[in-house]
Amino acid sequence: MIEDDDGDRGEAPFARSYDFFKHMTGITLISIGGVFALMDNSAAKLDTKSVVVVLAALGMSGVTCLLMTNALVTLEVKPEPHDKMARKVRVGLVMATFFLAVGLGSFVPSFTSALLK
Repeated sequence: MIEDDDGDRGEAPFARSYDFFKHMTGITLISIGGVFALMDNSAAKLDTKSVVVVLAALGMSGVTCLLMTNALVTLEVKPEPHDKMARKVRVGLVMATFFLAVGLGSFVPSFTSALLK
């Protein structure tokens, strides 16, 4: 959305947030794919409960990003007050980052312990 940044901020007030959520959706999908790829590794047997927690947290991050991207795109069709949308964007930013951190943060120790067994 802002790849061709021409300095005009009037049309898309949340352009950077849109790009953030768009890229976070990709990062989340790649992370989920990485978890599934490493689950197939015969050298490291991951605990099923840990994998479920990791995938749930990463999934929540991805869903949050997808919903926020949709909400920002919908602004073109159904405008909302700037303050209300800014509050939603802030909450979405925190939720997406938190769930990604929880997912990746819980995956690293469980994968490391599975490798060292």
